[in-house]
Amino acid sequence: MNIIPVIDIRDGIVVHARGGERANYQPLKSLLTQSVKLEQVIDDLLAWYPFKQLYIADLDAIEQKQHTPQQYQHLIDTFPQLSLWLDAGITEMSAYSYYPMSPQLRLVLGSETLTDLQLLKAPHVRQQSILSLDKKSGSILGSEEIVKEPAYWTQTCIAMSLDNVGTDKGPDFDWLKSLMKEQECVKWYAAGGVRDEADLSQLAQIGATGVLVASALHTGKLGRSNIERLSRDITLP
Repeated sequence: MNIIPVIDIRDGIVVHARGGERANYQPLKSLLTQSVKLEQVIDDLLAWYPFKQLYIADLDAIEQKQHTPQQYQHLIDTFPQLSLWLDAGITEMSAYSYYPMSPQLRLVLGSETLTDLQLLKAPHVRQQSILSLDKKSGSILGSEEIVKEPAYWTQTCIAMSLDNVGTDKGPDFDWLKSLMKEQECVKWYAAGGVRDEADLSQLAQIGATGVLVASALHTGKLGRSNIERLSRDITLP
C-alpha cells in the first residue's frame, strides 16, 4: 500500500478539504505542523515521516486558472527526493505545457476540468500523467465519455470521491471495485474518506495500489506505526 499525503492550496495557503465544498475550506489545523505555508507544511510532513511522494491540489489553478508553474519548479529544486503529483486544473495541452517537464513532477488530469480528451492519447502525456476520475453527488464530473471508454485511462489512475474527502464516511469501496474490474492492468489509487488503518487494510485487500490521505494524518488517526506497517515492500509506479 502506497500512502501519499495530500495538500490542498487555496488563496495561496494550505487548507483543510472537506466534502468537496471548496468555498468552505478553512486554513489547515494539524497535529503535524503549525504552518499553512506550502513549503513549511511539506518540511514538517517530511520531518514526521519520510514520504517519497506528495499530492498537491492547487485550487487556485483548478478554480481560477491561476497557474504558478514556477512554484512547482521551486518545490522540485527544494525537495529533490520527492515525486510530486499535481492537480492544477489542466484543461488542454496549452495548460499542460506550462509546467516543468521533470521526472519528479506528474501532472494529474482531473475529469472535472479536462476538456480536451485527446490529451490523454498523447504518448508522452500517457507515460507521465495520471488520470483522476472525479466523482461528486453520485456522478462523474466532466465528460461521460472518459468513464465509458477505458482506452482513455492512464497506467495509474485515481478514483477521487469528492463527497468523502475530509469526512468520516470512509472510502467508496464499491466504486473502486467496479473500476478495477473494468481495467485490471491499471494501478488504482483511492482518494477521499480514509479514516484509519482498517480502511487502508481493506483497500489493500481489494487490490488498490495506494491511497491519497490528508485528514487522518493531520488529526492523528493515522500514526507513523500505521504507515510503516502498510508501506513495506512498496514498488513506486
